[in-house]
Order: sequence, then structure tokens, then C-alpha cells
Amino acid sequence: MKKFEHYHPMMSAHYTLDWLTQTPLKVIHAAIPTERSMTEMAQVVSKAMQLVMHNQALIWGIVQRDNQQFAGVASLSIDTVAQCAELKFIYQADRLPVAGRNEIIDYLAAFTFAELELPHFVITLAATDNALRQNLITQGYQTTKQPQKLIKNK
Repeated sequence: MKKFEHYHPMMSAHYTLDWLTQTPLKVIHAAIPTERSMTEMAQVVSKAMQLVMHNQALIWGIVQRDNQQFAGVASLSIDTVAQCAELKFIYQADRLPVAGRNEIIDYLAAFTFAELELPHFVITLAATDNALRQNLITQGYQTTKQPQKLIKNK
């Protein structure tokens, strides 16, 4: 596997996935739901980049390509023992609608199978994300024992 630091920027049809350090901290802080101070958010971003540099996770800021608006965070945790990648989002629904999340999920599932050569892709959804859950199930994702997680196998 390539070093994770090489996997940026990545572009789906409507979004650019790039390191959190490419977006000003105040923009990240304003765009995602958090109780953290700016200092605490800076520490979170720093820790995220350390995970990337140590090949433990891929964490990107999501930016809409048409207007350059920061839309949220996508975190892809890699488990080499279980041979899977697990995707989680941090976002506000008005900035990253269902169609946007679905586009990024499709893009990162293909990336997991082709580039990372992992046979399993897991997505963790918010408990309230029923529309996206149903859409993913129609695309071949399967439910798991944990209600918020869906899996797709290569």
C-alpha cells in the first residue's frame, strides 16, 4: 500500500477531498457541529494529520467544487487485520446532502477496493440517516449487527 500521505487531493464528480490543513481552521470550526474551542479543534486537526502520516487513517476535508464551500470531514479508518476500511462523516446536513454523501461513499468504496486492495468497505451512518441507508441497501450494502453500520464486499 502506498503511504497515505499521497492520497490527496482526490476528486469525485462534485467534491474535492483534501487534507484538513488545506482549509482554514476557523472555517472547519464554523462548519462542523462541535463544542470544542479553536485550540481544541487545532489539536484535533493535528492528531488527524498524524494518523495520516503514520498510515493509520485517511482523513479529508470535503469541499464542494462548484463554490469551494467546506462541507465536512470524511474519515477512512483502515483495519488490516479485518481487511476493511470504515468510513465516517462529520457534517451538517445543509452542507453535505444525501446525494453528496452517497457520491463520496461510492467514490471511496471504489477507492478502497481498487487502490487499497481491501475486500470490505464499511460505512457508519447517523441513526437518523434512513434515506441514505435505504439507498445504500439497494446498491448492495448489507446491514450488520451494529444498526448504524453497513458493509459492501468486493
